[in-house]
Parts: sequence; structure tokens; C-alpha cells
Amino acid sequence: MRFLSAGFCAALLLTSCTTDDGSSAGADPTASPTASPTASPTESPPATEPRDDPADEPGGQPSDDGPIAPVGAGDTAGSTAPGNGPPVALTDVRLGVHDEFDRIVFEVAGEGEAGWQIGYTDEPRAQGSGALVEVPGDAVLGITLTNIALPGDAPEGVQPWAGASTLTVDGASVLGTLVEDTLYEGRYTYFAGLDRERPFAVGTLTSPQRIVVDVLAEEPTAPVGLSQRCASPAGFSISYPEGWSVNSGLTVPACTRFAPEPFTVPPGTDARVGAVTASVESVPFDRVADSGSADERSRTETTVDGRTAVRIERVSSGEGLWPEGVRTTSYVVDLGEGEDGPRMLVVNTIDLRQFDYAANVRVLDRMAETLEFTES
Repeated sequence: MRFLSAGFCAALLLTSCTTDDGSSAGADPTASPTASPTASPTESPPATEPRDDPADEPGGQPSDDGPIAPVGAGDTAGSTAPGNGPPVALTDVRLGVHDEFDRIVFEVAGEGEAGWQIGYTDEPRAQGSGALVEVPGDAVLGITLTNIALPGDAPEGVQPWAGASTLTVDGASVLGTLVEDTLYEGRYTYFAGLDRERPFAVGTLTSPQRIVVDVLAEEPTAPVGLSQRCASPAGFSISYPEGWSVNSGLTVPACTRFAPEPFTVPPGTDARVGAVTASVESVPFDRVADSGSADERSRTETTVDGRTAVRIERVSSGEGLWPEGVRTTSYVVDLGEGEDGPRMLVVNTIDLRQFDYAANVRVLDRMAETLEFTES
């Protein structure tokens, strides 16, 4: 390894507040960073001094069980996570070479948390000026860190990053050059030149806080098939990805919480455990479909199994359950009048840090197409 330093809440928020246990059941908004003029990158040689850094091990410790694994399974879909708290300072940028993947590490310091917007782009452009940025390689992965402090505003005692504007590492299998753009209005953008579009995974490590981007040396794979299907006593059936878990119905109706990993949540908690959740609410469709206090980013009128529906992307204002800036993508389906009045179904995903929001939006869109209602 080599390193280079370099519901009713559903009605208001279109998210579900209740949770349940999840039992294992059987086997692309791409970010295109934009924002201050920047000069052409300065070439820098590869690192000659290896960095013995166990911090790039998941959990911050070296492994006794073999090679380091990527932080995730990898996908070509964009990945987004919001920053939280006071702005943090970028203190180090380094590259690593591992078996079957190359790693980019951004180390930050401060009391807050950095966020990110990462995805492939055909036109890497400088923030502010919009000028094209020269990035060697046949594919470009745009990486924008958010909630980043200007050097003059760095936390006391923290030395901000002041390394080379281009970084390379010997022995990389897919990563060519990491090119710095600029830090502008809390957004620090880099572009990674690759040999082709490859699956990548994004994760965080702690002590110190790091954002890790692993680019996998494998070809992109087709999306996981929706080979599992369940029926909910709430009056609908839906398909979900192979290998995902679904709740069994101990706390909320079965077949309403879905996640890539098995999950168990005690009753009476508002913790969000489902990457995708579904809930039937006794609320008029028009009221739920209204944007309320949230910032609505997109709205698409549609139908789901012959019923009136709308797909909405929103960003939380911070007035409800979720912090300001948290994105939600929801399908709201009009179920008409029930015994207790008007009803609607909300199926959504949310960009909390424990979830891969961009990938889950793609899953949500596919799951919505499979919805069927068992009640008239």
C-alpha cells in the first residue's frame, strides 16, 4: 500500500417516523460541481515516501484479517451527504493503492462534519468561472466536499491543507491524477481522472474524521434485480432488491421498511432504519403533496397502478423532524376514501448519513414501478 500526502410527520415531511425490526429475506442524480476562477493545475511528481497510516483502515486500526476492504460495494451512481455543524478545515489529501481498488482520503478537522457531492461528469468545470478544468484520463469523477472552512476561518490550532494542486500515486490500477479546483463558499472541489467510469464507494472514518472515496478496479454491474416481493396488510404489494431485508411487522405493518442490511429497532423509537420506507396515512392527498415549509426541488405528476400520484424531491428547512438541508425523495399516491376518511401512501428515501441516498433514489424509482394495490 502506498500513500501520498497531498405520520403525521409523513404528512408534513414525507418521511416515516415509526420503525420496526428487519429480518433477512432471501438470498442517478450525478453531482456536477460548479463555483472561483482557478489557474491550470501544477504538475507534481508521485510520492516517494510511503505513509504508514492505519487511519485508512475502517475503524482507524490495521487489520489482522487480510487486505483492507473498500468502504462499500460500489456503484456508478452519484453519492451525496450533507455537512453538519460548524465548518471544518481540510487538513490532508492522500492517495492509496490497495488490492482491487484505489483510495482517495480527505482528512478534516473541527467540531462539525463535512458533507460531499460525488459523481461522474462529462464537463469538469471550475467553480465560479465555469471554465473547463483539464483532467487527464478517459473518465472524470467530480468530488465536492461541503461545509469546508476557508483557511483563515479554520478552527484554532488546525493547519489547513496547502499541498500540491495535482496528486498521483505509483502503482494505481484505475486512478490517474487527482486535480484540485478551488475552495469557494464552503465547497472544495477536486476531479479524479480515471481510465474509465468505474464503480466507486464513499464512506467516513473517524479519529480523525475522514471522507474516503474508493474507486474499484472492476467493470460496472447491472443494478440489483428486484427479485423479492412482499404484501403488506396496509393494502399493497411491492418488489424490492435481492438480498435486502424487510420488516416482519412487529411494530409497524409488515412490508413497509426496506434496507440493504438486516435491521432491528426497539418499539417506540423514531430512529430511521429503512433505506426505503412505506406508510399509509389518513391524510388527504392534496395536503401531503403540498410542499409545506420544505424547499421543493422537483415535482413530477404520475400514476402508480392506475392511481394519481406525484414524485417529489424536497430539502428540509430544519423546522420538522430532520435537520436543515436533508433531502428526501418521495412518491405520494392517492388511495381515495377509506373507513376513516381520505388516505394516501407515501414511499420515500432520505439522505441521512447512514444511507447511500443517490443509490437508494434509484432503487425507490424502480420499486415504485412495481407497486400494486390489493384494496379497491
